[in-house]
Parts: sequence; structure tokens; C-alpha cells
Amino acid sequence: MLLIALESCLTLAWVRLMLRLAPRRVLRGVLGREDGRPADERVIAAFRRTAARVPFAHNCMHRSLALQRMLARRGTAATLRIGLGAKPNLFPGHAWLECGGAVINDDPELVTRYTPLVISQSALEVTYQ
Repeated sequence: MLLIALESCLTLAWVRLMLRLAPRRVLRGVLGREDGRPADERVIAAFRRTAARVPFAHNCMHRSLALQRMLARRGTAATLRIGLGAKPNLFPGHAWLECGGAVINDDPELVTRYTPLVISQSALEVTYQ
């Protein structure tokens, strides 16, 4: 578990930095297909615990991209979802991961408050230029 925690911290920091410096590299392939192995609950739980304790700021996009990379290294293809708030007092946007149609890195009830966008890879990359 210690190695997964270390990987979580380093991947989260790498995604946060690279999303500013080289967003196309970070975003390449994130809207990919949903096949492969089921998500490893131990990795998801370790990532969640580590992300709550890292000494730097991060948001839902950073967490989703970092966890997606970690799961991809283990053969799991998780799908990045980006949604817009459906109610007036919600933050306007949110990102989360799904695997097999199930939300894996967020509260499923929270995610229902957002309307998922249909977005292309090129549109996502243009947003982060």
C-alpha cells in the first residue's frame, strides 16, 4: 500500500504540473474506450486516502486524470466524465471517472447533480491550451 500511496502522490503532482505546462500530453487519450480489467478497489481507496493528505492543492480534474493514469497502468480503462451543474448553487463544472458505467472516484449521488457533456478529444485539448 505504501508504494500505491507514493505513486498516487507523484501522479497527482505530475498531472497538476503538466496540465499547466503541457496539457495536450496529459489529455491525450483520456476520453478513450471502456474495456480492460475491472477497477482495483485497493488502488482507488489508496488514491482517495492519499489525495486527501497531499500538501498541495488539487481539484476534481487533477484527481480524475491522475487516478485514470494509475488504473490504465494496471489495465483498467476508466472513462473521464465532465459535467455541468444542473442546480443554481452548484459549482459550474465537475470531473469524475466511470468504469463499466459506475462512478468510481466520487459520490454517485453528487455526480447525479451534474449533466455529463459529450465532448471530443480535440475540444478537451483546446479548452486547456
